[in-house]
Amino acid sequence: MIGGPGGGWYVLVERMSAGHSDSTWSLDEKLHVDGGREQALSRAEELSLSYADDQPGGGALYGYLSFRTSETSWLVELSREFWFEGRDEPRTATKHVRISVAQLVGSRETPPAEPPAGKKGILRRALGRD
Repeated sequence: MIGGPGGGWYVLVERMSAGHSDSTWSLDEKLHVDGGREQALSRAEELSLSYADDQPGGGALYGYLSFRTSETSWLVELSREFWFEGRDEPRTATKHVRISVAQLVGSRETPPAEPPAGKKGILRRALGRD
């Protein structure tokens, strides 16, 4: 278990997944930063300004707005125009990314899963073995 102020610093990247009825945020990347809080803040701000460059096709295809929403968080809106065949005007697609700085204050290894008692595995059932 890691605890207290000695935990490592991270830049967390969350992406909004737009669904038909709602949108949800999911953690996409956990970037460990060597050094302390100030180095993590610097890396997060740098990432908020360069995030479009890492997108498919490169930054030349994307516009972006980078908002600092708090001392440790940014919201990035990426936009891209494209044409649908048979349309008279382009469409604009947007996606959103949250970037934040966080300190790891606790962790625990994931316990290994145990097979259910008395259950045969799929392969063993298929082969008729106990």
